[in-house]
Amino acid sequence: MRNLTLLATFFFAVARMSFGQSGNSLSGNVKDSSTGKPLPGVSVFLNNTSRGTVTRADGSFLLPDLPKGSYQLVVSAIGYETRVMEINVAHLPGPLNITLRQQATELAAVTVEPYDRNGWAKWGRSFTDNFIGTGENAGGCRIMNKDVLRFHFYRRANRLSVTAAEPLLIENRALGYLLEYRLEEFVCDYNTSIVGFYGYPFFKELTPKKEKQRLTWIINRKTAYYGSMMHFMRSLYAGRSIAEGFLAEKHEAVPNVERQRIKTIYHPDFQGPGTFPMDTLYHFWQVLKEPDPITRNIIMPPDSLITIDSARNRKLYFDSPLTVIYGANDRSKNFFQSGIQLTSTSPVIVEENGYFYPARDILTTGHWAQSEKISNLLPLDYGL
Repeated sequence: MRNLTLLATFFFAVARMSFGQSGNSLSGNVKDSSTGKPLPGVSVFLNNTSRGTVTRADGSFLLPDLPKGSYQLVVSAIGYETRVMEINVAHLPGPLNITLRQQATELAAVTVEPYDRNGWAKWGRSFTDNFIGTGENAGGCRIMNKDVLRFHFYRRANRLSVTAAEPLLIENRALGYLLEYRLEEFVCDYNTSIVGFYGYPFFKELTPKKEKQRLTWIINRKTAYYGSMMHFMRSLYAGRSIAEGFLAEKHEAVPNVERQRIKTIYHPDFQGPGTFPMDTLYHFWQVLKEPDPITRNIIMPPDSLITIDSARNRKLYFDSPLTVIYGANDRSKNFFQSGIQLTSTSPVIVEENGYFYPARDILTTGHWAQSEKISNLLPLDYGL
């Protein structure tokens, strides 16, 4: 099976909401949309963070001491459709009144689109390699409830789709986290070698057995962070990408001026021997083999890709694929390259905590395509 070299991590597109200031705590209640009854035990958390809770018996919840930045608030319960909304901790709302709509039963879903009940045996390895990853930390990861996965392989399209009936419980002993991952969709297109997945992870800290294990987790988390997309986006927001070890390389098609010059002076059918010295002729022959136009690589500071609008939003935009190089200064211990391109003509918004959206508008290759997997995933409140 071919190695898959591209990765796009997708999240639901949700409407942005604007609220009034209410400190750094968020409260509210959750009810059933059809009965109006309060729903206890509902998960309420900031997507891709360790900040979350469950609703009380009366359906109420409180999220105190939220870290600064923008996040997706996720409200999720088994048997109900997941609700997602954008919040900014600098402009939090008053108490939220949230209703959840009941989901179609699994039996009805199976009737519409049956899944392969032997899917794990057939596609489990492909799924874990491209979802969990294959790097050093992958060996410390374990999906604890793989039976909730639903595999759908479309033979004609040569595409694998994976969903989950319940949140995945993933133990990451390499980084010291237990993840509740609400997998909405995983798609592996074997024709294009593109993998895309989106979902809503919630992190819980594991308890170290010994002090040595705690220190190991600290080191492993730092290793996973440095050079990651989170690190890159945070450095862009702060205007410190070069200081943090990043450079960008733009690939630009330009005229081959030397080839055009030679074609105007070198006419072998009409010029006799001795018109040009042999070393000059050799240079002519080599240049004439080159294409026109040629690709020129231009090194640029990644911060130059950021613009700031009137609302102080940091917007990332570039019109052609880039190579992002990490390890460009003496502070970094590693050196690797990643390809990055936008799949839309609109800019991507970058937040201080490293969150960027729409996440599905960024496609990566190279190092990030291999490393930006669950085994290396850190919460957005890491280090805040």
